Amino acid sequence: MKHNAAVLALLVALAAGVGAHAQGTDSTRIKQLHAKSYKTDHSLLPTHGYGTLQMLEDAPLRQRDLLQACRHLVLDIDAATFFFDAEYATPVAKGYSAVGFRLSPTLTYGINERALLRAGFNAIVFAGMDSLQLLRPSLSLIYKPSRWLTIVGGTLYGGFNHRLDAPVYDPSRWLFHYQEDGLQVLTATRRWNSDTWIDWHHYLKPWTADQEAFTAGTRHSFRLLSWTQKPANNAETGHSYVTPLQRFVLDMPLHFVVDHRGGEVKTIDTNTVSTFNERVGLHAEYRFRNTLSHSHTLLSADLPVYFYHLEDSDLDTPGKAFYPTLGIEDGRRNDDSRSQWAVKGTLGFWHGDHYFSAHGSPALWSVNAYSALHMPASAASIDADVRNLITLRVAYEHEFKNLQLGLQVDAYHDLDLHKTDLLIGFYMRYKEHFRLF
Repeated sequence: MKHNAAVLALLVALAAGVGAHAQGTDSTRIKQLHAKSYKTDHSLLPTHGYGTLQMLEDAPLRQRDLLQACRHLVLDIDAATFFFDAEYATPVAKGYSAVGFRLSPTLTYGINERALLRAGFNAIVFAGMDSLQLLRPSLSLIYKPSRWLTIVGGTLYGGFNHRLDAPVYDPSRWLFHYQEDGLQVLTATRRWNSDTWIDWHHYLKPWTADQEAFTAGTRHSFRLLSWTQKPANNAETGHSYVTPLQRFVLDMPLHFVVDHRGGEVKTIDTNTVSTFNERVGLHAEYRFRNTLSHSHTLLSADLPVYFYHLEDSDLDTPGKAFYPTLGIEDGRRNDDSRSQWAVKGTLGFWHGDHYFSAHGSPALWSVNAYSALHMPASAASIDADVRNLITLRVAYEHEFKNLQLGLQVDAYHDLDLHKTDLLIGFYMRYKEHFRLF
């Protein structure tokens, strides 16, 4: 009921927006808004993410995107093939491999210069299975009342778009839990970037032997410091690409994610279980690039602290972790976006004390994956473990004419067990837009 009420509220807001901006159908007004959107559209400002494979993200619509889509019907094709191999040497989980493909076609219609409707489906197939792993319809209403605010109802910008790191969000969820449905609010300003959402996994019908399940989260990034050296103008050509551009930023990211299983109208006698994960810390990055060669180099440092808390009627267990990392990236992007590539590496030290995350990478847990995910929770499902790991992540991504390729290798070496877990992922993704009218 809460989910339906939230969607109804979104529809009311959408109707109000359409009515308030009905004059937007006038071509003169659309041209004026189109011109303004290039000046101070904060959604165009770069925001750092914590996932290495950033090409798997789907950037939220900008105001100019809505203006270009207004009164047009577009077919979006999104197809991907993937390979993922998890080789666990430590006892936290058992290794597995997954090979398959995903197809997500979508019809998009621009309602006006502030709202857009999307409808399609997601189909996922794992090689070796005789049937589809997933076939779900997708529908989104996207309303952007201002440059800095976006409201999404229905299918969300989920997965990598939340910009959560591996201790909170396992990258392999992109394969097994690609689609998220619920309600989402996004903000993007010069000093503040946020994503607040609720993803409803399972609706509970009255008097059924089952539990409702949903995930809710909010991610915020506050810009504490920003310094930029702008390129100098070339006196002869007038172009400003002679001097390499440098930029340093210091951000404070905050994450809060809760996974809930319960319900008041269930008939089975099970505990209401909620797991909470928080992240707080500092993120610093220094980027320098040469706009003549379109290349850039990025140095980054993270100093985060994670907190875990589980609550049910029988058990109350806290946990925490500390995860400093250093990263480097070298890449190139052409002005026309025909091709781009990036090589990235991240080195870190993980110290986890009774840490667990319902959606995080099992390689970082302080508890066996199978006992931890057995609900309802019991005291035996939490091990008194403190883990110390050296982590290394190397990734390469390349995009050429709407075809994206990515390869990522993660190594987690346990200093106490003297064993190393390896995660290897590869994907190819094709995205294209076809205007029907």
